[in-house]
Amino acid sequence: MPTSDDAHELRVLVLTNMYPTPFEPDFGCYVRDQVDDLKALGVPVSVLAFDGRPARRRYLTAGRVLRRALRRGRFDLVHAHYGLTGAVAATQLTTPAVTTFHGSDAWVPWQRKVSWLVARRTQPITVAPVIADSLGLRDAPVIPCAVDLDRFVPIDRVEARSALGWPQHACGVLFPAARGDVTKLVRKQVGVFDAAVERLRARVPDVFTASLDGLTRDQVALAMNAADVAVMTSLWEGAPVGIKEALACQTPVVSVAVGDVAGLIDGLPGCAVVERDPEAVARGIERAVAAGRDPVLREAMRPYGRRAIAERVLGVYRQLLGRGDAP
Repeated sequence: MPTSDDAHELRVLVLTNMYPTPFEPDFGCYVRDQVDDLKALGVPVSVLAFDGRPARRRYLTAGRVLRRALRRGRFDLVHAHYGLTGAVAATQLTTPAVTTFHGSDAWVPWQRKVSWLVARRTQPITVAPVIADSLGLRDAPVIPCAVDLDRFVPIDRVEARSALGWPQHACGVLFPAARGDVTKLVRKQVGVFDAAVERLRARVPDVFTASLDGLTRDQVALAMNAADVAVMTSLWEGAPVGIKEALACQTPVVSVAVGDVAGLIDGLPGCAVVERDPEAVARGIERAVAAGRDPVLREAMRPYGRRAIAERVLGVYRQLLGRGDAP
């Protein structure tokens, strides 16, 4: 496994369309964490971040900025995050490129076409096997985003609920995402979540729901501890970090078979993969609440810690450059 002792000679330029800003401090926080973790391993990393959401022409601008940066700097490789950003990285031919595919870039039809080409022009990493399958990548490394195991630690549920102002004596069902983004309501299948909770209330009257809207990262950690169960009903996902964060806090998860979740929670105490049906979800919630918290859930997340994931990414770099074995 690569260590900081053999990483110092690699100079990496990270190109990303998702990265924290003063106005959105948690946007792309997982990319920032990976940058910080690579630096902790001794890898000199520079970041070229842009926001392509307001206008797609910003990808063209990013291409020009990237080529200028590569001419001025001495980088061994470019690591792009997200398929469209990988397309920008692929416009230059002087520096080897890695692209991490995160999810929507493999599901949205027009983006999937772009990602299919990018995955064959750059070294692909996918965050979940289902993404590799979608892009026809049998041998691509699968490396999810890391879980901050120092932040997402089990704490007393009473303490967590008190800090958030949540009811103390009720069953708390967490939607482990923000509900406020209306563009994601269909993909997240919020209606199935709500219908399941209504079914649950018919049998367990004292129930409340919560989501991650408006919470800071530290408050998200509190929410993961304060909930009795986290429930995912999405149509598609890649490798949702929120599920891993809940498990790291010893909170059981009920989910439909989506992304990497089924393989992640299979066999874990109190956790269940259920049909995308309100009654099936409601019964899964009941069983999870009855099971309660279990240290096994956190132990299962150890391989997803930040240093472990950064070492695997570094292994891909070294393999691409012919400086080490496959991760």
